[in-house]
Amino acid sequence: MAEAFEQVIDFGMWERVLAILAGFFAPTVLQNLLGGAVPDVADQREVYGLAAVAGGQMAPKYSTELSLGGGVYTADEAAERFNVKSTIVEAGA
Repeated sequence: MAEAFEQVIDFGMWERVLAILAGFFAPTVLQNLLGGAVPDVADQREVYGLAAVAGGQMAPKYSTELSLGGGVYTADEAAERFNVKSTIVEAGA
């Protein structure tokens, strides 16, 4: 139990969590900055998520975490687009 608690209070672990969160929010920021300036076919949430995944790989530090956050965003948006998310929510009700 003590080892598990040490992991919770480890600053490095929370740095990685914040990097994942930054990668998750990056597509929204990108869409807010570029939305309307790109062709309609590319102006999709999943595309911004994939851009965050690729951009995260160029980061000098936390590249895996940033890309992971962008990947989770992409998967979440794709699940919503194809109604998988609502099916899962309904199944759990």
